[in-house]
Amino acid sequence: MAVKIRRAKLPEDEPGIAKLDASFTTTAFFDVEIGPRSLRLIETPIAPLVKSFFVYDLGRDWRQWDEAHVAVSDGDIVGFVASSYQFWNRRVVLWHIYVNPPFRRQGLGDRLLAKVFARAERKQALCVHFETSNFNAPGIAWYEKRGFSLGGVDTTLYSGDPTAREKGLFFVKTLRGA
Repeated sequence: MAVKIRRAKLPEDEPGIAKLDASFTTTAFFDVEIGPRSLRLIETPIAPLVKSFFVYDLGRDWRQWDEAHVAVSDGDIVGFVASSYQFWNRRVVLWHIYVNPPFRRQGLGDRLLAKVFARAERKQALCVHFETSNFNAPGIAWYEKRGFSLGGVDTTLYSGDPTAREKGLFFVKTLRGA
């Protein structure tokens, strides 16, 4: 089954994007240890935990991304990526990247991410930047294999989390002279 990637057509593609299964299972999270001038992530095993995500800003006037692509197989949307460009610091922000489970581990995430890097090249961006949860251990490993590294942490970003263990981790991949 061939998968084609194309520019998202909004609002027509919104129902298909909303159906994406963006969940993942993790058996670890990254505990955040903060010192006076240091930051350390400690990978901590946990019982298998399923985290579900969705495109929370789909169809919203206030969404911050302005370019999106979808992966389509047999007429169904099976992947999605969205980004924005911040001119003041010359970076591309990756807001969403999701692939339906049956299509994972086939290079589709790389193909979607390539659209973000193509935008960064067009804009002559200095880096690509994104935020993810410290519970997204599988995603963090995937990003690190693609050259992203830890750029910061926000310990209050998920303050509504009842376990108070979820933190926002910021990752960056420098592209040129940043």
